[in-house]
Amino acid sequence: MRNLIKVTMTITLLAIGASSFAQQQMPQRTPEQRAQRQTKWMQKNLALTPEQNNRVYNILLYRATEVDDKKGMPPGPDKRAEKRQLKRDTDAELKAALTGEQYQRYAQHMEEMKVKRQNRKAALPY
Repeated sequence: MRNLIKVTMTITLLAIGASSFAQQQMPQRTPEQRAQRQTKWMQKNLALTPEQNNRVYNILLYRATEVDDKKGMPPGPDKRAEKRQLKRDTDAELKAALTGEQYQRYAQHMEEMKVKRQNRKAALPY
């Protein structure tokens, strides 16, 4: 019985340690870096014009900055509501900045990314 408890505790501690180590390895990008990365993807995959490129970068930079600002908020319905509203506002601005076809491809990509996140989350052991 004691051995079972020791083994269970050891496995639990190893799992917690591995989880925290993995989280520490994630590079923390600045809002500017995130906006540049997303804009670069959109430039490559949506063939943005130079004018669209600048407008999209500014929209994404604003969103990334606001997301960082909201990280300090306590969790709860207010935070979720503000993040949802920010996403709706960003999507509306991007829809205005992109052509119909570009926005459709962007929306499709975002949906694919959402599915990938859900699949990764479902595959987690806990």
